[in-house]
Amino acid sequence: MNGSEAQISAGSPLALRDYRLLLTGMVVGQALMPLQFVTQIFWIQQSADADVRIVLVGLIGTVRGAGQLCFGLVGGALADRYDRRRLLLATQSIALLTTLSTAAIISTGDATAPSLAGFFLLSFLGSGMFAMNAPTRQAIMSEVLGSGLLARGIALSAASMQIALPVAILSSGFLIDALGYAATYSLSAGGHATEIATLLFLRYRGTTRNAARPAGLFQDALRDIREGWRYSRAHDRVFWVIMLMMAMVGLGQPAVANLGPTWVTTVVGVPVRYFGLIAITWALGGILTAAYLARSTDGGVHGARVVAGALGFAAAFLLFASGHSWPFAVAGNLGLGASMSLAQISASSLLLTIVPNEVRGRVMSLLMLNMGVAQFVTLPLAALGQVLTLELVFPVLAAVCFGMVALIALTRPIIRRGGPAMIDEVVATTPERAPV
Repeated sequence: MNGSEAQISAGSPLALRDYRLLLTGMVVGQALMPLQFVTQIFWIQQSADADVRIVLVGLIGTVRGAGQLCFGLVGGALADRYDRRRLLLATQSIALLTTLSTAAIISTGDATAPSLAGFFLLSFLGSGMFAMNAPTRQAIMSEVLGSGLLARGIALSAASMQIALPVAILSSGFLIDALGYAATYSLSAGGHATEIATLLFLRYRGTTRNAARPAGLFQDALRDIREGWRYSRAHDRVFWVIMLMMAMVGLGQPAVANLGPTWVTTVVGVPVRYFGLIAITWALGGILTAAYLARSTDGGVHGARVVAGALGFAAAFLLFASGHSWPFAVAGNLGLGASMSLAQISASSLLLTIVPNEVRGRVMSLLMLNMGVAQFVTLPLAALGQVLTLELVFPVLAAVCFGMVALIALTRPIIRRGGPAMIDEVVATTPERAPV
Protein backbone atom coordinates (compact mmCIF):
# COMPACT_ATOMS: atom_id res chain seq x y z
CA MET A 1 0.00 0.00 0.00
CA ASN A 2 1.37 3.39 -0.93
CA GLY A 3 1.27 6.62 1.04
CA SER A 4 -1.90 7.99 -0.57
CA GLU A 5 -3.83 4.80 0.18
CA ALA A 6 -2.66 4.93 3.76
CA GLN A 7 -3.76 8.53 4.19
CA ILE A 8 -7.33 7.82 3.03
CA SER A 9 -7.68 4.80 5.29
CA ALA A 10 -9.82 4.99 8.40
CA GLY A 11 -7.36 7.33 10.10
CA SER A 12 -5.83 4.51 12.12
CA PRO A 13 -2.80 2.38 11.24
CA LEU A 14 -4.82 -0.65 12.38
CA ALA A 15 -6.98 -0.26 9.27
CA LEU A 16 -4.05 -1.63 7.25
CA ARG A 17 -3.79 -5.44 7.09
CA ASP A 18 -0.02 -5.53 6.58
CA TYR A 19 0.50 -3.19 9.51
CA ARG A 20 -1.58 -5.47 11.74
CA LEU A 21 0.55 -8.44 10.72
CA LEU A 22 3.79 -6.55 11.30
CA LEU A 23 2.51 -5.32 14.65
CA THR A 24 1.46 -8.80 15.79
CA GLY A 25 4.79 -10.38 14.95
CA MET A 26 6.79 -7.54 16.46
CA VAL A 27 4.79 -7.39 19.69
CA VAL A 28 4.96 -11.13 20.34
CA GLY A 29 8.63 -11.34 19.38
CA GLN A 30 9.78 -8.34 21.39
CA ALA A 31 7.58 -9.18 24.37
CA LEU A 32 9.39 -12.50 24.78
CA MET A 33 12.89 -11.07 24.28
CA PRO A 34 13.36 -10.17 27.99
CA LEU A 35 13.14 -13.87 28.81
CA GLN A 36 16.36 -14.40 26.86
CA PHE A 37 18.43 -11.66 28.42
CA VAL A 38 17.17 -12.09 31.99
CA THR A 39 17.63 -15.86 31.83
CA GLN A 40 21.18 -15.48 30.48
CA ILE A 41 22.12 -13.12 33.31
CA PHE A 42 20.68 -15.22 36.11
CA TRP A 43 22.09 -18.46 34.67
CA ILE A 44 25.58 -16.94 34.69
CA GLN A 45 25.06 -15.56 38.21
CA GLN A 46 24.01 -18.98 39.45
CA SER A 47 26.58 -21.07 37.56
CA ALA A 48 29.81 -19.04 37.41
CA ASP A 49 32.43 -18.62 40.14
CA ALA A 50 31.86 -15.64 42.41
CA ASP A 51 35.18 -13.96 41.57
CA VAL A 52 34.30 -13.64 37.87
CA ARG A 53 30.51 -13.54 38.04
CA ILE A 54 29.99 -9.83 37.38
CA VAL A 55 32.60 -9.84 34.62
CA LEU A 56 30.86 -12.72 32.84
CA VAL A 57 27.51 -10.96 33.17
CA GLY A 58 29.14 -7.95 31.54
CA LEU A 59 30.58 -10.18 28.83
CA ILE A 60 27.03 -11.16 27.84
CA GLY A 61 26.29 -7.55 27.01
CA THR A 62 29.60 -7.02 25.24
CA VAL A 63 29.18 -10.09 23.05
CA ARG A 64 25.65 -9.03 22.16
CA GLY A 65 26.91 -5.54 21.43
CA ALA A 66 29.66 -6.87 19.18
CA GLY A 67 27.02 -8.77 17.23
CA GLN A 68 24.91 -5.63 16.83
CA LEU A 69 27.88 -3.53 15.77
CA CYS A 70 29.12 -6.11 13.26
CA PHE A 71 25.75 -6.85 11.68
CA GLY A 72 23.77 -3.65 12.25
CA LEU A 73 25.19 -1.40 9.53
CA VAL A 74 25.33 -4.29 7.07
CA GLY A 75 21.68 -5.04 7.82
CA GLY A 76 20.71 -1.45 7.09
CA ALA A 77 22.61 -1.53 3.79
CA LEU A 78 21.01 -4.83 2.76
CA ALA A 79 17.57 -3.48 3.69
CA ASP A 80 18.05 -0.64 1.21
CA ARG A 81 19.19 -3.00 -1.55
CA TYR A 82 17.26 -6.28 -1.30
CA ASP A 83 13.72 -7.50 -0.66
CA ARG A 84 13.10 -6.46 2.94
CA ARG A 85 10.51 -9.15 3.64
CA ARG A 86 12.84 -11.97 2.57
CA LEU A 87 15.65 -10.45 4.60
CA LEU A 88 13.42 -10.49 7.70
CA LEU A 89 12.44 -14.12 7.05
CA ALA A 90 16.13 -15.08 6.85
CA THR A 91 17.17 -13.25 10.02
CA GLN A 92 14.22 -14.59 12.03
CA SER A 93 14.88 -18.16 10.90
CA ILE A 94 18.52 -17.94 12.01
CA ALA A 95 17.46 -16.32 15.29
CA LEU A 96 15.04 -19.20 15.94
CA LEU A 97 17.83 -21.75 15.48
CA THR A 98 20.24 -19.85 17.74
CA THR A 99 17.59 -19.57 20.47
CA LEU A 100 16.89 -23.30 20.50
CA SER A 101 20.61 -24.11 20.41
CA THR A 102 21.31 -21.77 23.35
CA ALA A 103 18.53 -23.40 25.37
CA ALA A 104 20.11 -26.78 24.66
CA ILE A 105 23.50 -25.59 25.97
CA ILE A 106 21.91 -24.19 29.12
CA SER A 107 20.06 -27.45 29.73
CA THR A 108 23.03 -29.78 29.26
CA GLY A 109 26.05 -27.90 30.57
CA ASP A 110 27.28 -25.97 33.55
CA ALA A 111 29.34 -22.82 33.11
CA THR A 112 32.39 -24.76 31.88
CA ALA A 113 34.71 -23.32 29.25
CA PRO A 114 33.23 -25.28 26.28
CA SER A 115 29.66 -24.49 27.33
CA LEU A 116 30.45 -20.80 27.79
CA ALA A 117 32.22 -20.66 24.41
CA GLY A 118 29.15 -22.00 22.62
CA PHE A 119 26.85 -19.86 24.74
CA PHE A 120 28.67 -16.61 23.88
CA LEU A 121 29.07 -17.52 20.20
CA LEU A 122 25.33 -18.07 19.85
CA SER A 123 24.64 -14.86 21.75
CA PHE A 124 26.82 -13.00 19.26
CA LEU A 125 24.99 -14.48 16.27
CA GLY A 126 21.51 -14.00 17.74
CA SER A 127 22.23 -10.38 18.58
CA GLY A 128 23.50 -9.83 15.05
CA MET A 129 20.23 -11.12 13.62
CA PHE A 130 18.30 -8.75 15.86
CA ALA A 131 20.44 -5.85 14.66
CA MET A 132 19.66 -6.70 11.03
CA ASN A 133 15.98 -7.24 11.77
CA ALA A 134 15.18 -3.96 13.53
CA PRO A 135 16.04 -1.34 10.84
CA THR A 136 14.62 -3.58 8.12
CA ARG A 137 11.29 -3.90 9.91
CA GLN A 138 11.06 -0.18 10.52
CA ALA A 139 11.82 0.53 6.87
CA ILE A 140 9.02 -1.85 5.82
CA MET A 141 6.64 -0.23 8.27
CA SER A 142 7.36 3.21 6.85
CA GLU A 143 6.46 1.94 3.35
CA VAL A 144 3.30 0.20 4.53
CA LEU A 145 2.00 3.18 6.51
CA GLY A 146 2.93 6.06 4.23
CA SER A 147 3.71 9.54 5.51
CA GLY A 148 0.16 10.23 6.71
CA LEU A 149 0.09 7.43 9.30
CA LEU A 150 3.78 6.82 9.93
CA ALA A 151 4.22 8.72 13.19
CA ARG A 152 1.07 7.35 14.80
CA GLY A 153 1.90 3.86 13.59
CA ILE A 154 5.36 3.95 15.18
CA ALA A 155 3.89 5.25 18.45
CA LEU A 156 1.12 2.64 18.40
CA SER A 157 3.67 -0.12 17.82
CA ALA A 158 5.73 1.09 20.77
CA ALA A 159 2.63 1.35 22.96
CA SER A 160 1.59 -2.20 22.06
CA MET A 161 5.03 -3.56 22.87
CA GLN A 162 5.11 -1.69 26.18
CA ILE A 163 1.79 -3.28 27.11
CA ALA A 164 3.04 -6.76 26.22
CA LEU A 165 6.49 -6.43 27.84
CA PRO A 166 5.28 -6.51 31.47
CA VAL A 167 4.00 -10.06 30.95
CA ALA A 168 7.49 -11.36 30.18
CA ILE A 169 9.23 -9.08 32.68
CA LEU A 170 6.88 -9.84 35.56
CA SER A 171 6.89 -13.57 34.87
CA SER A 172 10.63 -13.99 34.23
CA GLY A 173 11.65 -14.64 37.82
CA PHE A 174 8.67 -16.89 38.51
CA LEU A 175 9.22 -18.88 35.30
CA ILE A 176 12.90 -19.43 36.09
CA ASP A 177 11.96 -20.53 39.61
CA ALA A 178 9.28 -22.93 38.35
CA LEU A 179 10.64 -24.23 35.03
CA GLY A 180 14.38 -23.70 35.21
CA TYR A 181 16.70 -21.71 32.97
CA ALA A 182 16.57 -23.80 29.79
CA ALA A 183 12.80 -24.12 29.59
CA THR A 184 12.30 -20.42 30.29
CA TYR A 185 14.82 -19.48 27.62
CA SER A 186 13.24 -21.79 25.05
CA LEU A 187 9.88 -20.05 25.47
CA SER A 188 11.29 -17.04 23.63
CA ALA A 189 11.56 -19.17 20.48
CA GLY A 190 7.82 -18.72 20.16
CA GLY A 191 8.41 -15.07 19.39
CA HIS A 192 10.63 -15.85 16.41
CA ALA A 193 8.15 -18.46 15.15
CA THR A 194 5.33 -15.92 15.36
CA GLU A 195 7.31 -13.31 13.44
CA ILE A 196 8.08 -15.85 10.69
CA ALA A 197 4.40 -16.81 10.43
CA THR A 198 3.19 -13.21 10.12
CA LEU A 199 5.83 -12.39 7.50
CA LEU A 200 4.66 -15.32 5.36
CA PHE A 201 1.17 -13.80 5.16
CA LEU A 202 2.42 -10.29 4.40
CA ARG A 203 1.23 -8.83 1.09
CA TYR A 204 3.99 -6.23 1.09
CA ARG A 205 6.60 -6.53 -1.64
CA GLY A 206 9.30 -3.88 -1.79
CA THR A 207 9.57 -1.73 -4.90
CA THR A 208 12.87 0.10 -4.32
CA ARG A 209 15.28 -2.82 -4.12
CA ASN A 210 17.41 -3.93 -7.02
CA ALA A 211 16.18 -7.23 -8.41
CA ALA A 212 19.58 -8.12 -9.85
CA ARG A 213 22.28 -9.53 -7.64
CA PRO A 214 25.30 -7.18 -7.52
CA ALA A 215 28.73 -8.39 -8.53
CA GLY A 216 30.40 -7.65 -5.21
CA LEU A 217 28.17 -8.02 -2.16
CA PHE A 218 30.78 -6.98 0.40
CA GLN A 219 32.04 -4.00 -1.59
CA ASP A 220 28.50 -2.82 -2.34
CA ALA A 221 27.51 -3.13 1.32
CA LEU A 222 30.48 -1.00 2.37
CA ARG A 223 29.64 1.57 -0.27
CA ASP A 224 26.02 1.70 0.87
CA ILE A 225 27.11 2.14 4.49
CA ARG A 226 29.35 5.05 3.52
CA GLU A 227 26.49 6.66 1.61
CA GLY A 228 24.21 6.34 4.62
CA TRP A 229 26.83 7.94 6.85
CA ARG A 230 27.44 10.77 4.40
CA TYR A 231 23.72 11.47 4.16
CA SER A 232 23.36 11.57 7.96
CA ARG A 233 26.44 13.75 8.41
CA ALA A 234 25.24 16.20 5.76
CA HIS A 235 21.93 16.82 7.58
CA ASP A 236 22.56 18.31 11.03
CA ARG A 237 19.13 17.47 12.39
CA VAL A 238 19.53 13.79 11.49
CA PHE A 239 23.12 13.60 12.72
CA TRP A 240 22.57 15.22 16.11
CA VAL A 241 19.45 13.22 16.87
CA ILE A 242 21.60 10.12 16.34
CA MET A 243 24.40 11.54 18.52
CA LEU A 244 22.03 12.51 21.34
CA MET A 245 20.56 9.02 21.41
CA MET A 246 24.07 7.58 21.33
CA ALA A 247 25.05 9.55 24.43
CA MET A 248 21.87 8.63 26.29
CA VAL A 249 21.77 4.93 25.48
CA GLY A 250 25.50 4.31 25.17
CA LEU A 251 26.23 5.67 28.65
CA GLY A 252 23.02 4.76 30.46
CA GLN A 253 21.81 1.46 29.06
CA PRO A 254 24.83 -0.67 30.07
CA ALA A 255 24.16 0.05 33.74
CA VAL A 256 20.40 0.29 34.08
CA ALA A 257 19.51 -2.48 31.61
CA ASN A 258 22.47 -4.84 31.15
CA LEU A 259 23.70 -4.72 34.75
CA GLY A 260 20.36 -3.60 36.17
CA PRO A 261 19.22 -7.11 37.16
CA THR A 262 22.52 -7.63 39.00
CA TRP A 263 22.16 -4.24 40.74
CA VAL A 264 18.59 -5.00 41.83
CA THR A 265 19.29 -8.52 43.06
CA THR A 266 22.66 -7.87 44.74
CA VAL A 267 22.95 -4.20 45.76
CA VAL A 268 19.26 -3.56 46.39
CA GLY A 269 18.82 -7.12 47.65
CA VAL A 270 15.63 -8.17 45.84
CA PRO A 271 15.34 -11.98 45.46
CA VAL A 272 15.44 -13.30 41.89
CA ARG A 273 11.89 -14.60 42.30
CA TYR A 274 10.58 -11.06 42.78
CA PHE A 275 12.87 -9.30 40.33
CA GLY A 276 9.98 -8.85 37.88
CA LEU A 277 8.02 -6.78 40.40
CA ILE A 278 10.77 -4.15 40.28
CA ALA A 279 11.51 -4.44 36.58
CA ILE A 280 7.87 -4.05 35.58
CA THR A 281 7.90 -0.40 36.63
CA TRP A 282 10.15 0.34 33.62
CA ALA A 283 7.49 -1.13 31.35
CA LEU A 284 4.71 0.78 33.10
CA GLY A 285 6.52 4.06 32.52
CA GLY A 286 6.98 3.16 28.88
CA ILE A 287 3.30 2.25 28.50
CA LEU A 288 2.11 5.63 29.75
CA THR A 289 4.40 7.55 27.41
CA ALA A 290 3.79 5.35 24.35
CA ALA A 291 0.02 5.46 24.86
CA TYR A 292 0.11 9.26 25.00
CA LEU A 293 2.16 9.50 21.81
CA ALA A 294 -0.10 7.01 20.02
CA ARG A 295 -3.05 9.32 20.70
CA SER A 296 -1.14 12.45 19.68
CA THR A 297 -1.92 13.83 16.24
CA ASP A 298 1.77 13.94 15.31
CA GLY A 299 2.79 10.74 17.10
CA GLY A 300 5.82 12.39 18.65
CA VAL A 301 7.46 13.95 15.60
CA HIS A 302 9.07 16.72 17.62
CA GLY A 303 12.77 17.19 18.20
CA ALA A 304 11.97 18.82 21.55
CA ARG A 305 10.49 15.53 22.72
CA VAL A 306 13.69 13.70 21.83
CA VAL A 307 15.61 16.16 24.03
CA ALA A 308 13.08 15.91 26.88
CA GLY A 309 13.24 12.12 26.78
CA ALA A 310 17.04 12.05 26.81
CA LEU A 311 17.30 14.50 29.72
CA GLY A 312 14.59 12.63 31.62
CA PHE A 313 16.40 9.33 31.13
CA ALA A 314 19.68 10.73 32.43
CA ALA A 315 17.92 12.25 35.46
CA ALA A 316 16.15 8.96 36.21
CA PHE A 317 19.51 7.17 35.98
CA LEU A 318 20.83 9.49 38.69
CA LEU A 319 17.84 8.61 40.86
CA PHE A 320 18.18 4.87 40.20
CA ALA A 321 21.87 4.92 41.17
CA SER A 322 21.57 7.19 44.21
CA GLY A 323 19.96 4.73 46.62
CA HIS A 324 20.32 1.10 47.57
CA SER A 325 16.70 0.40 48.49
CA TRP A 326 13.70 -0.70 46.48
CA PRO A 327 11.89 2.70 46.47
CA PHE A 328 14.80 4.23 44.55
CA ALA A 329 14.85 1.26 42.16
CA VAL A 330 11.11 1.54 41.55
CA ALA A 331 11.08 5.34 41.06
CA GLY A 332 14.19 5.27 38.90
CA ASN A 333 12.90 2.42 36.76
CA LEU A 334 9.57 4.18 36.23
CA GLY A 335 11.34 7.33 35.02
CA LEU A 336 13.77 5.36 32.89
CA GLY A 337 10.97 3.54 31.10
CA ALA A 338 8.91 6.68 30.48
CA SER A 339 11.87 8.72 29.26
CA MET A 340 13.37 5.96 27.11
CA SER A 341 10.01 5.48 25.42
CA LEU A 342 9.62 9.22 24.77
CA ALA A 343 13.12 9.58 23.32
CA GLN A 344 13.11 6.43 21.18
CA ILE A 345 9.63 6.85 19.73
CA SER A 346 10.17 10.53 18.96
CA ALA A 347 13.60 9.95 17.42
CA SER A 348 12.39 7.05 15.27
CA SER A 349 9.24 8.88 14.16
CA LEU A 350 11.17 12.02 13.28
CA LEU A 351 13.89 10.26 11.29
CA LEU A 352 11.54 7.89 9.49
CA THR A 353 9.47 10.91 8.45
CA ILE A 354 12.25 13.16 7.17
CA VAL A 355 14.60 10.55 5.67
CA PRO A 356 13.91 9.34 2.09
CA ASN A 357 12.94 5.70 1.64
CA GLU A 358 16.12 4.94 -0.34
CA VAL A 359 18.33 5.49 2.72
CA ARG A 360 15.96 4.73 5.60
CA GLY A 361 17.42 1.33 6.36
CA ARG A 362 20.94 2.72 6.67
CA VAL A 363 19.95 5.78 8.70
CA MET A 364 17.87 3.70 11.09
CA SER A 365 20.76 1.25 11.50
CA LEU A 366 22.95 4.22 12.48
CA LEU A 367 20.34 5.27 15.03
CA MET A 368 20.21 1.76 16.46
CA LEU A 369 23.97 1.52 16.77
CA ASN A 370 23.51 3.07 20.21
CA MET A 371 22.14 -0.25 21.44
CA GLY A 372 25.18 -2.09 20.13
CA VAL A 373 27.55 0.41 21.73
CA ALA A 374 25.66 0.12 25.02
CA GLN A 375 25.96 -3.66 24.96
CA PHE A 376 29.60 -3.59 23.90
CA VAL A 377 30.81 -1.38 26.77
CA THR A 378 29.09 -3.55 29.38
CA LEU A 379 32.17 -5.73 29.92
CA PRO A 380 34.58 -2.91 30.90
CA LEU A 381 31.83 -1.44 33.08
CA ALA A 382 31.29 -4.80 34.73
CA ALA A 383 35.04 -5.19 35.26
CA LEU A 384 35.11 -1.81 37.02
CA GLY A 385 32.14 -2.93 39.09
CA GLN A 386 33.91 -6.14 40.03
CA VAL A 387 36.99 -4.21 41.20
CA LEU A 388 35.52 -0.94 42.53
CA THR A 389 31.96 -2.20 43.34
CA LEU A 390 28.81 -1.26 41.45
CA GLU A 391 27.85 1.09 44.30
CA LEU A 392 30.75 3.35 43.28
CA VAL A 393 30.59 2.97 39.49
CA PHE A 394 26.85 3.54 38.95
CA PRO A 395 26.57 7.09 40.43
CA VAL A 396 29.68 8.28 38.58
CA LEU A 397 28.42 6.93 35.26
CA ALA A 398 25.00 8.48 35.87
CA ALA A 399 26.58 11.91 36.37
CA VAL A 400 28.66 11.54 33.18
CA CYS A 401 25.56 10.48 31.24
CA PHE A 402 23.57 13.48 32.42
CA GLY A 403 26.44 15.85 31.60
CA MET A 404 26.89 14.54 28.06
CA VAL A 405 23.17 14.59 27.26
CA ALA A 406 22.77 18.10 28.65
CA LEU A 407 25.81 19.33 26.69
CA ILE A 408 24.44 18.10 23.36
CA ALA A 409 20.92 19.35 24.14
CA LEU A 410 22.15 22.85 25.02
CA THR A 411 24.70 23.30 22.25
CA ARG A 412 22.68 21.78 19.38
CA PRO A 413 19.33 23.60 19.24
CA ILE A 414 18.74 22.18 15.74
CA ILE A 415 17.42 19.05 17.48
CA ARG A 416 14.73 20.94 19.39
CA ARG A 417 13.61 22.75 16.25
CA GLY A 418 13.08 19.52 14.34
CA GLY A 419 9.28 19.47 14.44
CA PRO A 420 6.64 18.76 11.78
CA ALA A 421 6.85 22.30 10.36
CA MET A 422 10.42 21.65 9.20
CA ILE A 423 9.93 18.19 7.72
CA ASP A 424 9.05 19.34 4.21
CA GLU A 425 12.11 21.57 4.19
CA VAL A 426 14.44 18.68 4.99
CA VAL A 427 12.93 16.37 2.41
CA ALA A 428 13.00 19.12 -0.19
CA THR A 429 16.72 19.65 0.30
CA THR A 430 17.49 15.95 -0.07
CA PRO A 431 18.92 15.16 -3.51
CA GLU A 432 17.10 12.50 -5.48
CA ARG A 433 18.86 9.17 -5.54
CA ALA A 434 18.12 6.45 -8.04
CA PRO A 435 17.43 2.96 -6.66
CA VAL A 436 20.58 0.90 -6.47
